[in-house]
Amino acid sequence: MKAINATSAKNNEEAIMPSATVNGATLSYQWDGTETKPVLVLSNSLTTDMRMWEPLLPAFTEHFRVLRYNNRGHGGSSSPAGEYTMNDIAGDALALMDYLDIPTAQFCGLSMGGMVGMWLGLHAPERVQKLIICNTSSDVGSPEPWTARIEAIKNGGMAAIEEAGVERFLSEEYRSTGGSAVGMVRAMLLDCDVEGYCGCIAAVRDMSLTDQLSQITNEVLVIAGEVDFATPVSHSEIIVDRIPGAKLTVIPGVSHLSCAEKPEEFSRIVLDFLKN
Repeated sequence: MKAINATSAKNNEEAIMPSATVNGATLSYQWDGTETKPVLVLSNSLTTDMRMWEPLLPAFTEHFRVLRYNNRGHGGSSSPAGEYTMNDIAGDALALMDYLDIPTAQFCGLSMGGMVGMWLGLHAPERVQKLIICNTSSDVGSPEPWTARIEAIKNGGMAAIEEAGVERFLSEEYRSTGGSAVGMVRAMLLDCDVEGYCGCIAAVRDMSLTDQLSQITNEVLVIAGEVDFATPVSHSEIIVDRIPGAKLTVIPGVSHLSCAEKPEEFSRIVLDFLKN
């Protein structure tokens, strides 16, 4: 793997982590686990950064060298001007794999990260082995709510969607128990750069992959949250219906950030799929 000059980035606390300038953006990233193990790439949702995967690292690093990275506009990665497309967002992941000399890897992405996974299955299937696509959609429907979110954030900053964001990501039951992910989601949301975040919203808003999904030939597992109102189970069923051989697992009682609400169950599902 290439050695990269370290740059400053925020991840739980001020820390030095490596970064790579690829595809017109500078992306912060982190390796976890032993170099000799096969690579598992984790791709974050809109609004979050690589911190969302921390509860799963002990389980994942037993079997894989894990690559986490922050999307443009998130977690200390740069925010190129203007609106982005899914070609930009997913192209960042592919370019980072190129930069780090990763010829092929297992891939797990949640929400926007799941969209990245579908894009890779369509445009670079030889670079990913098995695909785990979590809490996501192949088409988010009407653009109006997304455009309205962009306007709200441009006018009021990330704080304008703070409470709605926490409610969108975590189930009412989980929030009522004061689970640790509540503070994590709030912190990740407020750390987002307004311009970069709005650029990513545009990419999600304008993405439409449903009609192409039948072209994906990778082995695919789709994970959904039973009470995910951001990307309902019905969205996952559409994906499974169109990708040949895809399998669906629904995690009971969880909302959009399923990996944070039930990390042990989530990691078990992922590892069972990847190891078999």
